[in-house]
Amino acid sequence: MKVQPELEYHFKGEFFMSSGKIIILEMKLFKLPNIKMKEFPEDYKFNWIAVNKDNPDELVLFDNHHGKAPHYHRNGEEEFFIWTSKSQVQELFFAEVRKSFGEFLRRIG
Repeated sequence: MKVQPELEYHFKGEFFMSSGKIIILEMKLFKLPNIKMKEFPEDYKFNWIAVNKDNPDELVLFDNHHGKAPHYHRNGEEEFFIWTSKSQVQELFFAEVRKSFGEFLRRIG
């Protein structure tokens, strides 16, 4: 019997950014049942994305999956990073989002 991951956190919203762009931001964090694999630090599977609503090719995506440790994609480039904690990775994600789209001005959806 295959055990399903537990959704620990889910957030989705649209934001107006200081660059003038509107982004769709979605964050999903799953807790896996005692996996103990380097691809899933602290037994987490995550998929966090910020995408330009008008140009879906412009995005920041943080994720991990079987065969691939935590990494991110930003506008066609991929880079691995070391997971030290959930809060540290979240800070890194938002830093990359701000680098790509500017500061968050307001939530619009």
